[in-house]
Amino acid sequence: MRRILVTGAGGIGGVNFVRAIRSMDDFYIVGTDHFPYHIKFNELDKEYISPRHDSAEFIPLIKKIIKDDQIEFLHPQPEVEAEVIANRKEELETKTYLPSSNIFNICRDKYETAVRLHPLGLTPKTRLYTKVSLEEAFDDLGSPLWVRARKGAGGRLSLPCNSPEEIKTWIKLWTMMGKAKEEDFILQEYLPGKDYAWDSLWYKGELVTSYARMRLEYLFPHLSPSRITGTPTVAKIIHDERLNEISVKAVKAVDPEPHGFYCLDLREGRDGKPYVTEINVKAHTTLALWSYVATKHMGLEWWSNMSYLYVRIGLGFEEFENIPKYDIYPEGITMLRHIDVGVKILYPDGKVKRVAL
Repeated sequence: MRRILVTGAGGIGGVNFVRAIRSMDDFYIVGTDHFPYHIKFNELDKEYISPRHDSAEFIPLIKKIIKDDQIEFLHPQPEVEAEVIANRKEELETKTYLPSSNIFNICRDKYETAVRLHPLGLTPKTRLYTKVSLEEAFDDLGSPLWVRARKGAGGRLSLPCNSPEEIKTWIKLWTMMGKAKEEDFILQEYLPGKDYAWDSLWYKGELVTSYARMRLEYLFPHLSPSRITGTPTVAKIIHDERLNEISVKAVKAVDPEPHGFYCLDLREGRDGKPYVTEINVKAHTTLALWSYVATKHMGLEWWSNMSYLYVRIGLGFEEFENIPKYDIYPEGITMLRHIDVGVKILYPDGKVKRVAL
């Protein structure tokens, strides 16, 4: 039985990941999380309460677990933990499947990502808040402007603003509370169109497989002034050659030798063209849920379970010839999910199927 360690195992993404790979094979799975209640959500063979990723005790605990539990493969689910582990992976006596640490430095900073993508026309115009006058920003980027934090997930500190006063007030609020500094904010051209995600898996510079979906509704959008809360409750599989072409170019622009998960957020601009708003070097929260549904409920090929494919590659599998590089899920399939109501799949013909989790 192969022995796997999953960090951040109590989060939604961690729970989805464990469910997806367990549905395909009999793994011995050890999990860590720093929330003592959340880790109980998962079905683990062994669990540990860990310190936060930024604690000096985090990596020593990971090393101890790897040794004591004879871990063969380590999957860090949260991006902040993946970054720490990527920086120290040479010290860990187990296999990982992660990009190099410098790629995390680029992709976790939305401004640095934009700097690399803008010359290729792949990202909206972007300015540093502290490096431009707001009048100049509105002249250059248009109105409204999209204000957001350089780092963080779930639409962190984002807001569409229609005047310099709105921007100043929004940023002053967060700096007064000590939640951010002025240099943490960027200003971007507002993109009013459709909202997409493109999820992909790469191996030593080669695209293994990918799929795209359109986000139709977010979890509790009314709780955020931007109406962006990070993870969708309704998402629909789409096939769009534009997304495939743009996303591959974007990944290659930040990493000439991509290795692991690269999950992109894109949104259509006023010209109808999709632009990349960020690149996550980790699996999106629902990637593993789509993986589980694809094989467990839709009867698709084993490799359509991207979480399981990722683990198999991480453990040494390298035969990708018969795996499609794009659009691995049927077009038009819509996933419906929400807190306490479970998951349903809506087919293009109107048929609805409940997913047993």
